[in-house]
Amino acid sequence: MPFSSRDQRIHSTTDWNIMQKAHDQASKMLDRCPKTHARCNHLAKIVIAIYESGVRDIDELAVMAANRELNVLAEHGHFRQPFRYQPAEKHPNTLHS
Repeated sequence: MPFSSRDQRIHSTTDWNIMQKAHDQASKMLDRCPKTHARCNHLAKIVIAIYESGVRDIDELAVMAANRELNVLAEHGHFRQPFRYQPAEKHPNTLHS
């Protein structure tokens, strides 16, 4: 996930690892490359914004980011069914599980 050095100063390594995993997962859900797709930077900013709002679960973060991207696609006439978040029963998919 491409970030500026300024962005990297305000989050811990653990934060970045969670956001990176969520970005990769959201990209996979959207069938796109997390590094070369034309909107990879936009998706990264979405992941950061959602993470900063308090969402720390990787799966939930990825689903929310992917669905926000689907909203952008819908504005351009490309409609897809939204992704569903299904929380783990015992252990959330976080960096520490």
